[in-house]
Amino acid sequence: MSIRDILKKREEERDKASSGESEFPEGVTRYVRVGSYGEINKDGRNLVILAQPDDWYIYFVHENKEYTGKGYDHKFRKHTCLHSPHDKVGTEELQQYFRPGKDECISCKAGAQRKMFFMIPVYDPKYKTYRVIDIAEFHANNLIDDYDKAEKPAKKILPDYTLVGQAVHFKQADKTYSLETGDLPDEVIEEAKAFIGIDYKYEELANFREESDIVKLLHEAKDGVKKSVLPPLEGGSATDSNEPEPWKPSDEELPF
Repeated sequence: MSIRDILKKREEERDKASSGESEFPEGVTRYVRVGSYGEINKDGRNLVILAQPDDWYIYFVHENKEYTGKGYDHKFRKHTCLHSPHDKVGTEELQQYFRPGKDECISCKAGAQRKMFFMIPVYDPKYKTYRVIDIAEFHANNLIDDYDKAEKPAKKILPDYTLVGQAVHFKQADKTYSLETGDLPDEVIEEAKAFIGIDYKYEELANFREESDIVKLLHEAKDGVKKSVLPPLEGGSATDSNEPEPWKPSDEELPF
């Protein structure tokens, strides 16, 4: 999907929202905001989890940032690695993406720092549709540990028991996130069943950019990339472009 396609889609979504057709009110997106000022904060929220950890979508992001005490200093603009699965894949296939793909991704070729991210599909009873929790590997690892702790005791009594389709309470805990069994009305649990196993459109949510767009933002990098391996910019220098970037959750919304 090109930047033009993304901008056109965003315009269509704004038109739908203004006419009352959007699934979400203004300021709410498919991503569940996490963090102190997000939807998953210290108080937490009850949501219905729609997939087990083995079925969470895993992809990779290029990001290099340092905490300055007042905020984060970004060496370059965060973006999705082109050497990422475009949908959920099995563990064997996933291992093919663990190493940087210098032939598939210009950011990998330029040595840009690369991190693993997870998208967890959930049903949000407030908006009566599916959403995703988009988090970095460290947070996902903690949630997987909590998932196992919540599910295993029940499995000893009921071997076929699963947390999938059940109410789960997500909340901010210390500098990460936690998960425990939650409580929602039976009718909400029934509503959520319709969203288990559907196409969550991960490729769209991962926001893959065109390589030409990535080359442009790498040329603009303050540090952290080997600019000598980059092809020249199309149509001028990096400072010539005023083209807006597609929307992606900010660090305040998703503190990775």
